[in-house]
Amino acid sequence: MKATLRKQQILECARRLFSRKGYYETHVESILREAGIGKGTFYQYFRNKEDLFVALLSAFLDEWEAAVLAASPAGINDDLEAYYRGFIRRSLIFFRDNEDLCNIYLRIGPGISAAFEPLIARFETRMVAYVTDALRLGMCSGFFRQDFDSELVANLLVGGFLRLDYYYFLFKKDTPDIESMTAQFLDFVRRGIGA
Repeated sequence: MKATLRKQQILECARRLFSRKGYYETHVESILREAGIGKGTFYQYFRNKEDLFVALLSAFLDEWEAAVLAASPAGINDDLEAYYRGFIRRSLIFFRDNEDLCNIYLRIGPGISAAFEPLIARFETRMVAYVTDALRLGMCSGFFRQDFDSELVANLLVGGFLRLDYYYFLFKKDTPDIESMTAQFLDFVRRGIGA
């Protein structure tokens, strides 16, 4: 098996185990059994369990950005409502479709170790920055009012969005229609800060 495929296999097995058992109850030996590999193979790619967990958290940010931001349409100024709707929809779909990563990021990761906090903070900081930029774009174009603090509102929206993901995709596991969730989230934002 090629190195990149083997590393991905280890990450996928670890993702499932961390999500199911938590960080402390997942041991390298469990990952080895799940992946069907030896210790030497594991240590070719990761120094230890912490290094593997860091790789998973980093992957979460990269995969979210690829799924959500890369799909943003060109010429967003032409139809801001479609841009915002797409951003929200793609983000909801990403969290829904990546239950294990979502569980690791939203439930298991926070508070485990000071080593992991910078990665969680990096994700939230980048997510807030993207939303802040999107709000400022809307403010400049007249889509949103101009009398609010875009960074404050971005933090409120990101916090609410992550809670929404946690509640519907991890806790309740009774996912409402994504299109309906997207429309309601955007409607809530428009009612609050719309021009």
